[in-house]
Amino acid sequence: MVYSCSSDDTEDTQTVPLEPVASQYALENDSIVEFLKTHFYNYDDFKTLSSSETAELIIDTISGDNIDKIALYDQVSTMTIEIADENDEMVGHNLYYIINREGNGANPSVADSVFVSYKGLTLGNTTFDSRKIPIWLDQTSVVRGFQEFTALLKRGDIITNNNGTYSFDNFGIGMVIMPSGLGYFNNGTVNIPAYSPLIFQINLNTLNIADHDNDGVNSLYEDIDKDHLFNDDDTDSDNIPNYLDADDDGDGVLTKDEYDANDDGIVDDSDGDGIPDYLDNDEE
Repeated sequence: MVYSCSSDDTEDTQTVPLEPVASQYALENDSIVEFLKTHFYNYDDFKTLSSSETAELIIDTISGDNIDKIALYDQVSTMTIEIADENDEMVGHNLYYIINREGNGANPSVADSVFVSYKGLTLGNTTFDSRKIPIWLDQTSVVRGFQEFTALLKRGDIITNNNGTYSFDNFGIGMVIMPSGLGYFNNGTVNIPAYSPLIFQINLNTLNIADHDNDGVNSLYEDIDKDHLFNDDDTDSDNIPNYLDADDDGDGVLTKDEYDANDDGIVDDSDGDGIPDYLDNDEE
C-alpha cells in the first residue's frame, strides 16, 4: 500500500496534537472554498480525450493570461461525509469532486480492490505522489476521501491486444478535493504536513470485488453498521473485524458454513430472530 493513500501507513509519520474536529474542518473548508474560487484546472485537455486516453491534472491560479478561466468552484459537485469528533458526535465534511469521464462498467464499493493510476497534490499545488502505471489498492486501507470518491467512478473495459498485452478503454477519470478529516488529519508525513487538505486525480481502470477473509460474504456486507468503517464491526469481540474473521460470531462454525448452508440463495436465520446465523452464536 502506498503511503500517499494509505490511512494507516506509519512510515515517516509526524503526528501533531489533535485539534477539535469541527473547528478544524471549518477552518479548512474555508481555505478549500477560497482555493476553488481562485484556481482552475486544465479542463480543455479532458474534453478532447479518446476513450483510451487520460490527461494529467494541472491546477493553476486564475490571473494574468488565465483570468478568463472557469473556476473550480463553478465545476465541482459536493458530497458530505460524516466523521466522528472527539466526543463521538458526527461532523459533516464536504468532499468536492469533478468526474471527467464516468466509465463504462461497474462502480467499486468502498470495500473492493481497485486498479488505479493517480496523482496527489496539496492545496499549495505540490505533488506528493504520482502513479502513472496503475497499481492495486485496497479500498479499506486508503484514506476516507479517496475511498468514497473512487466508488463514484466506473471501471473501464479490458481490451486484450494481439501481442498478449491488455489495455483499458472507457475507464473512469475524476478529481477530488478533501479536508484533512477525510485524509490524514493530524498525521503528517515528510511530504504532507499535518492538517493538509488533499487533491487526488484518479483513473479507475478496473476492480475486484473483495472478500478479504474468503468466508463467502463480500467485505462490503461485513460493514454491519454501514458506516464505511470496517475495523469497528467485530461481532464476537475477538479483536478481529468481521471482514477479516472467518468465524464472525465466534461459535466455532465458519461463516462460509453458516451463511447459506442449504444453498437456497437466502441467508440462514435458523431461530427466526432477525439475526443471521453467521452473526448469531445462539441460533438454535
